[in-house]
Amino acid sequence: MAIDDFAELFQRTLACDYDDDAAWEAVNALRSSGSRWVFDKSAEWLQSENPMERARAADILGQIGVGPGRKHAYPVEACDLLLNLLIAEAHPRAAASALVALGHIEDPRALPAIYRFVAHEDAVLRHAVAFALGCFVKDPASLPGLMLLMSDVDEDVRDWATFSLGVWGDLDSTRVRDALARRLGDDFGIVRLEAIAGLAKRKDKRVVPALIDALEVSRGEPEAKLVEAACVMLGLRRAPNHWKGPDYAIALRHHFGCDVAPVWQ
Repeated sequence: MAIDDFAELFQRTLACDYDDDAAWEAVNALRSSGSRWVFDKSAEWLQSENPMERARAADILGQIGVGPGRKHAYPVEACDLLLNLLIAEAHPRAAASALVALGHIEDPRALPAIYRFVAHEDAVLRHAVAFALGCFVKDPASLPGLMLLMSDVDEDVRDWATFSLGVWGDLDSTRVRDALARRLGDDFGIVRLEAIAGLAKRKDKRVVPALIDALEVSRGEPEAKLVEAACVMLGLRRAPNHWKGPDYAIALRHHFGCDVAPVWQ
């Protein structure tokens, strides 16, 4: 691809709203190129007075060169640039993009910088922290932040933190299980679903009442995560043909007895 084509793609990243599909198509095209010119242009944009240019530069740098069978092209350099940006970045969108990018790169040097935003007043930034820490979920250093964000006032932040710790990650301890169990009573259904999936993955029997409730109210085919959780708790290698939510609920009641009661409250 010619430099003029890259330059046009950079401009397209700014031509519409941040979450617009066309803008992200341009971001992804620039990422996939793995070009040194694209890297250098992104580094230049990190110094821009325009916060959206800084945000887009971070979006690109987080996964430049990444693709099928290809790793990040410049992980150390990109991490250094993004860490420098966060030292003084005041714009929430640019800072959030940098945090997400650092998560993608997975350089443990970024963890202290990520933790600086864990209690930020802006939910967009806390959500970015939840994502970034989720990328480090195999590292016990991510645990305190994810556990804190699982109780966040923002439901989307709680959702991502609960998913990261419970489903994406494999960390297992009494603290982890207790944190997931507390989310079984969450007001947000998606958070409850992630908590169910996380506890079932760890075969914690406290999940059974919430799992039964969720299966009994499901219509038609239940959520795949509920089916997987039920199969794990029932010791089934595969989902039985033609079973609906209530069928799994009946099997769980029979398997665990009729005296199961909510224990997360």
